Amino acid sequence: MAVRILYIHQYFGTPRDVGGTRSYEQARAMLEAGFEVTMLSSASHLRPDEVPAGSGTCRRGRVGGIDCIVLDIPYNQRMSYCRRIVSFLAFMFWCCRIVLTEPRVDLVYATSTPLTVGVPALLGKLVRGIPYVFEVRDLWPDAPLALGILKPGLIARFLKLSEQMIYRHARMWVPVNDDVASRMRRCIHRAKPAVIVPNACDTYLFDPGRDGQWFRRQHGLEEKILCIHAGAMGPVNGLDWILAAAASLKEYPRLCFVLIGEGREKDRMRQRVEQEEMGNVLVLDAVPKESLGDVLATADIGLMTVESVPVLQMNCANKFADYLASGLPVVLNYRGWQGRMLSEYGAGLSADQGDLEGFTKAIRTLADDDALRQQMGAAGRRLAETDMNRQTVVQPMLKALAELAGSRTLEAAR
Repeated sequence: MAVRILYIHQYFGTPRDVGGTRSYEQARAMLEAGFEVTMLSSASHLRPDEVPAGSGTCRRGRVGGIDCIVLDIPYNQRMSYCRRIVSFLAFMFWCCRIVLTEPRVDLVYATSTPLTVGVPALLGKLVRGIPYVFEVRDLWPDAPLALGILKPGLIARFLKLSEQMIYRHARMWVPVNDDVASRMRRCIHRAKPAVIVPNACDTYLFDPGRDGQWFRRQHGLEEKILCIHAGAMGPVNGLDWILAAAASLKEYPRLCFVLIGEGREKDRMRQRVEQEEMGNVLVLDAVPKESLGDVLATADIGLMTVESVPVLQMNCANKFADYLASGLPVVLNYRGWQGRMLSEYGAGLSADQGDLEGFTKAIRTLADDDALRQQMGAAGRRLAETDMNRQTVVQPMLKALAELAGSRTLEAAR
């Protein structure tokens, strides 16, 4: 009988949806490797026609070819922090119930953020002896504390304690890069089996050969050099850095900055663009992944920004991989592991965190040099097809899961 994995991800989505598809792609890889997979998620990132039919909070069905348990718990980036916390807690509560009552679960795979997805995994281990793997894509509560969203105090201490317990009891970690892995080890003062799986490139979705001219025609951008941000528009994403760079580059008439996505900062970005009469900036609604490939294929430069908080240099945003697969040179307003990778492979440029002049200069350098843009974009595509290819990067994780799920190992874990 195949090993059944209960995969917990609060924001699960498919290529038909707006947002990242990491869990969708990894679940498909698990299925192809012979595992049974049930995705436990909310409906927040799914299209209405993807949500299984029925009534009540908990619905079961297939989404994108994957067995899913979908919880009708609202969440979006525009919510206030209080409402988002309520959403996290509600999702955690329902997941705890399901982990404790599902008839057959051999392994739980929980992916954070939020950190609260680790609680049902921990509870399943302590109560039912079900081993779990904990994937960390963003560091909680470090990032909210550094940004001032979460204040030091009782709640912060509780979250730190929860983080330590979740890390300590996991059978295996799946961090997105070496920096996150090191931070996890320091948190509990010990090492755990870990397999690094970065946000990888889906070359079947993103390809520089796709035709995105419809996007240029639709927005009157036929002759423009497009610098694009395609992703979340929240406080951590540092979008003011893009607008500041755009303001200083107004004398470049061919240069246009396009922000595509959703989040709490979107309305403020639009207001600032209007108030400052920034004719070289467009703020647009998010598009599904399957359409975003066209948009990125017709762009010229991919922008990655974060707020000037050191911990955010460990981030692993989906758009980084999407830019590479689309053959876009990438410009960062920080260094970190992504800056090192761009430098090593010659796939883009980066600036020191907080250095607006350096960030703007990097954009101007690429805008002025067609050959350099093409050279760096081609290097990024080669990286996407080799070391950052989804089929390549998930193999060590699948092998580790198979070893963990082996009869003696799994029974010992229980």
